[in-house]
Amino acid sequence: MPPWLKLDWRVSAGLALAAAAVIWWGLDALEPRVNWLRVEAPRRAVAGQPLTLRVHLAPLAEPARVCADLHWGTTRNGTLGCLACGGSQPAGPEGGTFDFTLRVPSMKELQFVSGLIYLSRTGQWRDHTRMAFTEFIPVRDGAGARVETQLKPLRVQPPDDRAGRSPRAAAVPRWLTALLFLAGAVMARRAVAAPAASAAGADTRFWQILAVLLLLAGLGELFAVEDWLGARAREIARAHDLYYLRSAFQKISVSLAGAATLVWLILGGRARRPRRLLLLAGGLYLGISAANLVSLHAVDRFADLSWRGITLVQALKLACALLILIGIHTARRAEN
Repeated sequence: MPPWLKLDWRVSAGLALAAAAVIWWGLDALEPRVNWLRVEAPRRAVAGQPLTLRVHLAPLAEPARVCADLHWGTTRNGTLGCLACGGSQPAGPEGGTFDFTLRVPSMKELQFVSGLIYLSRTGQWRDHTRMAFTEFIPVRDGAGARVETQLKPLRVQPPDDRAGRSPRAAAVPRWLTALLFLAGAVMARRAVAAPAASAAGADTRFWQILAVLLLLAGLGELFAVEDWLGARAREIARAHDLYYLRSAFQKISVSLAGAATLVWLILGGRARRPRRLLLLAGGLYLGISAANLVSLHAVDRFADLSWRGITLVQALKLACALLILIGIHTARRAEN
């Protein structure tokens, strides 16, 4: 093991856990929240029976009408439209608690329902000012099923939580990044045949592994493998009705990726100076790629910021590829 990687495992583990916790806290703070209402309902709905939604409104800036509709779906991936309307009730500036009773009709494909709560000046959807969806409530078959009366808190989410990413970024910056990686793979391959590398087996292995990794990174950028993997993962999650769990999985993945990247940057800073820049830029690129692949909404809001068609992620990846190329040149010159 290279000397720069030798660090007490307790220190490394503690540092990684602390970094993951801080990143998790930051991501949680960035998530959009609904702070103007709380909703309670039974954990199960019964087809053909009424369902009660209890809405607790926080104080409002001005009087409005609070409305509740019931949407339906065959999975938790999204709703298929309005199922029932619960009408509207007047709400004063002080807010308050409002009960809505909506009948769940018997439908062959009905599996889940979700409450749509919104504020409107007139009670009509076209005049709504705020809106939020509740989490999905499973629907039981009405035959012999007992109607639950105990109300429990439901998670609520703003509408933008269901929005997807912005349109695909421009291809030219990605192609430039791929070309830089492929050029770096060629340079690393040539370093294998250099006298300094041939004289030491460890150096030969280092340049061989680096050449393979850069080749894979270049091909991945060239053929947009990251976008393909993300799209396939979403398709699989939707097919198995797991997409609604994405937020927790994304936060865990981004936190772990960020913590691993931080630990790698700290360890890479202890490496020999000729290879330090190469290792730091490589670790940073992997961390950026992992966070971008997971596509957490709170991160996407910053990752998709663009200037003249170049997104922030593309700019960071391009900079990492350039630094890796410079790092290879510096390391080769120092070792020769």
